[in-house]
Amino acid sequence: MRARAITLVALGLVAVAGMAPATDAPLTASAAGAVRQGGPATYPAGSRLSALALAARVEPDAYLAGAAWLRPSLKEAQLRLKAGVVFELGVVRMDAISKGDEALGLAAAAFQSWMSSLPVTGRRTSVALDPDQLEVSPPDNWPLQDGDALFYPRRPSQVRIVGAVEKPCRVPQVGMQDARRYLASCPPSAAADPDMIFVIQPDGSVFPQNIAAWNRDKPRVVAPGAWIYVPFDRKRIAASTDGHFNDDAAAFISTQLLDERGAP
Repeated sequence: MRARAITLVALGLVAVAGMAPATDAPLTASAAGAVRQGGPATYPAGSRLSALALAARVEPDAYLAGAAWLRPSLKEAQLRLKAGVVFELGVVRMDAISKGDEALGLAAAAFQSWMSSLPVTGRRTSVALDPDQLEVSPPDNWPLQDGDALFYPRRPSQVRIVGAVEKPCRVPQVGMQDARRYLASCPPSAAADPDMIFVIQPDGSVFPQNIAAWNRDKPRVVAPGAWIYVPFDRKRIAASTDGHFNDDAAAFISTQLLDERGAP
């Protein structure tokens, strides 16, 4: 249950996550990336996301689908989520070594090293951050909190594939191509789950997709800047994880940002 709650916070699906008691004190929030008015600024208590987004004067070539809202109060839960994934990868690696499963051991070690290098961002995912839309969409126009930041990247041209793969890849995004087709350019390793992948869209939304012949889902198109997480074989890691490892790994990846140029 604890791991599930952490995952929901990372995905930005808990309505009360990061909410602080109301105060009359002014707050500081900032904007960066493809904006004309970046940096920190002071806002009155009770200000909402739209105030920060409109003040930033987002540039026309900003990639709104990959925009990110960063909230410092979410970092603690995301740090715990990351630590849990990294720890379980270590357990998977040691268990694989003890059983002589070299492919799983090597894949777990490589992914553990990569996961350890990722920053904890505090990103709240799956929120539309178009400045004009925020003004007319009360559910998305959340109250600002001190330290909040908005980041607007430029449009990317690639999809990134990570997880139980022979080597992490960046491949060109192809319009209307099913997510599983990208695996032809970035082969899964022998440690991969043969039946599914996770598609992580640039707004941080996570979608499991079944890909085997016997359980195949309808095609899922990935947007520029999306991630595809190839999960580890659920049966082979069942004895050394809590059963939610792949979901938690995908959830943490969803908190990562495109860079200012639009690269994932």
